[in-house]
This record gives sequence, C-alpha cells and structure tokens, in this order.
Amino acid sequence: MRFLFTNSAPIISYGLATGFSQLGHSVKVVHLTNEYRKDNKVLYRIISTYNPDFVICEGGDSLYPLLFPALDNLHVPLIYWAIEDPPDFERLSLPFARKARYVFTPALECIEQYAHHGIKAHLLMFACNPDFHKKVPPRKDLKNDIVFTGNNYFRHAARNEGRQIILEPIINAGLNIKIYGLDWWLNPAYGFTIGKNLYGGYMPYEDLPGLYASTKIALGLHSVNTSPTMMSMRTFEVLGCEAFYLTQHTPAIESLFTNYKHLVWSKSSEQTLELVRYYLEHDTERQTIASAGQQEVYAHHTYKQRAQDILNIIRRY
Repeated sequence: MRFLFTNSAPIISYGLATGFSQLGHSVKVVHLTNEYRKDNKVLYRIISTYNPDFVICEGGDSLYPLLFPALDNLHVPLIYWAIEDPPDFERLSLPFARKARYVFTPALECIEQYAHHGIKAHLLMFACNPDFHKKVPPRKDLKNDIVFTGNNYFRHAARNEGRQIILEPIINAGLNIKIYGLDWWLNPAYGFTIGKNLYGGYMPYEDLPGLYASTKIALGLHSVNTSPTMMSMRTFEVLGCEAFYLTQHTPAIESLFTNYKHLVWSKSSEQTLELVRYYLEHDTERQTIASAGQQEVYAHHTYKQRAQDILNIIRRY
C-alpha cells in the first residue's frame, strides 16, 4: 500500500513512516509548510501524482483547512493519529477524527470518549525505531552525568509537577545536569527558568542517540500523569538508545514497565535525589537496567509493530 504523511516531524520521519517502510510499503513524507497553504493546488498535485491509499496525519491546528476539502474532493481516506490526546481531545482531535476513516490514539481512556461521539478509535502508543534509537559511541562534547531533553512546557499541571519532582531537586543540589530544548528554559514568561550554565541549547533530533550514549542518567517528564497508556514519547526513545532512564512516575509508566528492571521512577523530590546519587555510583546496575529497558522496547514497542497494528485494523474493518 501507499501512505502519504503530512508532517516530517521526527515522530513521523524517524518513527511511524519508517515502520511502514520496514514492512515493505511505499511511503511519502511531505511537510505542509506555508508554501502549501498559499497554493493548495500543490497539495492536490502531490496527492494526484503519488496516488496514496491513505493519508496519515497526526494533527496540527492549521492543517485542517488545508487537508479538507482536498481529501474529500480526491476521495482519499484519512488515518488520524491523535497524538495530542487527551489534553487537546475536544479542540484538536475531534475535528480531525470526524473526517477520518480510521482514528488512533495513544490514550486508552479516550477510546470511550470517541465512542460517545460515534467514532470508533483504536489504541496506538508511541514507540522507538531500533534502526535509529540505538546505542552509539559517546560524544565528548555531550558528556554529562544527567540530561533532560525537552521544552519548558508550563500549561500542563502534570508537567509542572514532574519538574518539581525530577528536575528541581537535581538543580538545587548542584549536580552535573544539562537541559536541552528551546530557549524557553531561559524565559521568565514560561514560569520557570534555569541558569545559563545548565542550558545546553537546542538539541537536533539526529543527535539524541549520541546525547543518551554520553550521559549516565536521562530524565523523563510527562504532560499527562493519569492515563494508563499515554506518556512522553521520549520514554521509548531513551530506552531504545539503551540509556538509563529516571522518570516521573505515571500510571502508564507503571503499567508498561517494571521499576528497577527496565527503568526507575520517582514519586518525590527526596526519592529523586536518592536514586540519582545511588545510580551515579553504581555503573553496573545502571547499565543492566538500561540494557533490559532496550530489550523491552525492542520486543514490544517499535514503530514497525505500530505500523503493523494499523494494517491489522485496516484489514479488519
């Protein structure tokens, strides 16, 4: 089959699109920039020329008026992956879901919400790509004891709580940590700032395996802490890179992984410091857990498996 993706973000270009390619399907990835918005005939030409069996979209506020009525007029069905569920279920997900042939969500609890709107949805969690998310040689320029990579999101209460449990105690203790992401970390308008000495700058996605190979502990924060399945995509990526992962506890983390076997989680700032100080001094235990974490995601959480899950649903319905 032929699949056209509307976004070249890493979750697609290094993730789900790669999964379909690994299964032998034809994949085309386009990034619907302002060029396409100025002239929607470009999108019509791409669809008409490539002739996909499905267009796959994972959302985006400005994509809706661009995709529709193009897909309707060309009679191409949409697969919608609602990666912003559950926080943006009403505002973002529902409009796309109502126009989609198939709907997938990483949040199990949202399936019932879709059903209330007459929409059948299926579970599709995040994952890793073993061809990219893997152990690579460490880099001297990225060597740190502890790293966090992600942006300074502040509109999610769960994320703020996680920051207080995971990041702040490490920063306040003066441990060797580097934080990578957009410069929101230095902007007081975002509610929380870090010292410039702790800020590592923007981290290109292509450099993530090198970053995780060069650190002793990679940290995890989550914008959702009530879902049984929804968690930060970094979880699968860090584990795929065979890095030791210390994360904010969530029900999803606990349901999918085993504490002290695949990763470690913390429920308090005090526990975070205890875990960090212990595992910084116990290299063998840290590596054993990191290796088991990689084996777990390679066995059960790859984008090749996720693509196959989508194909199974298409064939079933």
